[in-house]
Amino acid sequence: MSKAMQSLSLVSMILVAALAAGCGTDDETFQKSDAGKTPTRTEPAEVAATLPAPTPTVSVAESPEPPRVVTYAEAESAYNARRYDEAQDLFARYLELKPGNPWGHYMLGLSAWKAGDPETAEESLRRAIALDTTHVKSHVNLARVLLDAGRPGEAYTSVDNALVLDEAYADAWRVKGRACDDLGRSDEAVAAYQRAIQLDPEDAWSMNNLAYIRIQQERFDEAIGPLARAVELRADVAVFHNNLGMALERSGHLQAAEESYASAVAADPSNQRAAANGERLAAVLKDPDASPVDLTRRAQAFSDEVASWTPESLASVTVSSPAAATADTTRAAH
Repeated sequence: MSKAMQSLSLVSMILVAALAAGCGTDDETFQKSDAGKTPTRTEPAEVAATLPAPTPTVSVAESPEPPRVVTYAEAESAYNARRYDEAQDLFARYLELKPGNPWGHYMLGLSAWKAGDPETAEESLRRAIALDTTHVKSHVNLARVLLDAGRPGEAYTSVDNALVLDEAYADAWRVKGRACDDLGRSDEAVAAYQRAIQLDPEDAWSMNNLAYIRIQQERFDEAIGPLARAVELRADVAVFHNNLGMALERSGHLQAAEESYASAVAADPSNQRAAANGERLAAVLKDPDASPVDLTRRAQAFSDEVASWTPESLASVTVSSPAAATADTTRAAH
């Protein structure tokens, strides 16, 4: 090959190599719109990706928490601890699950009564009776609620329903005594209290209530015996001491009366009635030669009297109409 032909061949090879160097790669391409300008980079077209459709969020309502199960024992424990508001709430919740239990309604009634909610108390006790007409305690405590509401006639009917079911229930006789007293039937009230004491010789509240009637009738000496026995049984009850103090004072036993008023204040420092009675009597000159009173003996004499009572003697008890007494006594509350 001549030198000219070799030179031409070499030039051709160089030209082919230069053209090959201008080709684009897999990543980018170049356009040559004008040989005199720098090539312009062109981005590859985007490819639409196929994406999964979004999953919708389903709103699920939260399930309410089931009510906490309240047991009868839990609610009763609050009542026994005298947390009456709490007991009322717990028994109400207990009854949401056990609406057919008359004892639950009965205890709700007692709790509401003690918590100062007489409307709920009456409603609950009546519900207990509707579920079980033989529920004696519901009849008796409904009568108590009605007495507090100033409805002694209805209370009398309710407690008589209890006595038809259980004539030997001392509490029912005591409540009947209160209803009779509120109705002005003092003779029947005395007989009811005596029957309660006969059935339960340690029923201190019936002794107090019996003595209360005697004080109201100005039969002060007759009131000393049952009150002396009541304070022996329940020295922690200020009402008993105060009423005994009044019976003693009006019977002429001033020193013993002053001591009884002091015992009432010791049992309950908030008892203003007893405190006032004691202050008043402290200013009275005592007779140093006055005969002392043996309260232990008087209490025993009353217990002996109770042992001698018969159903016939109680049924025939008659008491004169109450006289207006000036005694600052405390009305029965049980």
